[in-house]
Amino acid sequence: MAKGLEFDQVIVFEPAQIAAAEARGLQRLYVALTRAVSRLTVLHAEPLPAPLAVKVP
Repeated sequence: MAKGLEFDQVIVFEPAQIAAAEARGLQRLYVALTRAVSRLTVLHAEPLPAPLAVKVP
């Protein structure tokens, strides 16, 4: 539903659940993450999906 829309602030809750919810989950997560114009907040307790995980040395 948000494809093509932009919002001043976006909050994404549990991105791993979005990615795992369906076969196109990572694509839907990408859409959610790229809708923010000014502020993006990601809230998660579960580990982030592999494409988003940052490895700290």
